[in-house]
Amino acid sequence: MRGDIKKVVFERAKSNRTWASKTVRAKRIVLDSNHDQLNEESNHTRRKRQKHRNEHYNAIEHFLTRNVGKPWNKVYAEICRAVDSRSLLGTEIRTYVRYFVSIECWLDGKKIMKRDRIGRAQEVRGLFVHPKTGMLMRIPDRQ
Repeated sequence: MRGDIKKVVFERAKSNRTWASKTVRAKRIVLDSNHDQLNEESNHTRRKRQKHRNEHYNAIEHFLTRNVGKPWNKVYAEICRAVDSRSLLGTEIRTYVRYFVSIECWLDGKKIMKRDRIGRAQEVRGLFVHPKTGMLMRIPDRQ
């Protein structure tokens, strides 16, 4: 997994870059003589230029689908090496992985079952950990 996965998933580039244009711009935030902000309405441009939080989990989904057929313990260990569980973003990535991959599955005849959020048994679709082999597997979603 990429070492900068937290940056890929959560950060977005600053919007309205000033270096794109070489023209001289007027001061956007109005200040008084004491260098305090004169009115709060001029603060909208400052907020607009801040980095905003993103949630693009496509890189994680791509990593997981690329590792189908490998042992789940090795795949999860690689995720754990890339994201630190002590940080908020690392915890969110690990939570999303647990949401995206059905880990606690069992066999019911030839069907692979899991529990949904309410606790009812349902058939697995998508990525799951095989209950006997421990491999990351995939069942295609129904169209």
